[in-house]
Amino acid sequence: LFTKHFCQHPSLPDRHGTWTKEEIRDNAVKELYDFCKARGLREVWGYMWACWYSPKMWKLWARSSSPYISRLRTTMGVENFWRQLKHDYLHNVVRPRLDHLVWVLIYKVTPRYMARMHNLEDNYRLGRSRTLTTYQKYFKTAWKKL
Repeated sequence: LFTKHFCQHPSLPDRHGTWTKEEIRDNAVKELYDFCKARGLREVWGYMWACWYSPKMWKLWARSSSPYISRLRTTMGVENFWRQLKHDYLHNVVRPRLDHLVWVLIYKVTPRYMARMHNLEDNYRLGRSRTLTTYQKYFKTAWKKL
């Protein structure tokens, strides 16, 4: 039920057609409330309302609250970031201390991400061709040797 509510979006029709984001939220709240009421789960409903289904919390997690459809799940992105962080910067450290981790994030990771964001901007290398990939550089070198 919770996953269904997470995945609904105005741009994604279901068997009943398309819904606005307000209709999606109203139906999700009613559906969960009816589910909890039918099973006598007052505490569960209280928790779900306070932490997930209240208007303030809904916009933080529900896909329908944004006009864009995210292709990524939050956990997947976080796990990928940690894998890269451990592989690239903390490969010899088993349990990094917090001050060391913060230092790595500020002085190593952030500058690299800022440089990458600069390269991904639309006006980067405007009017020039894109840089060659590693394979293209190798191919070009081999071609010149012929």
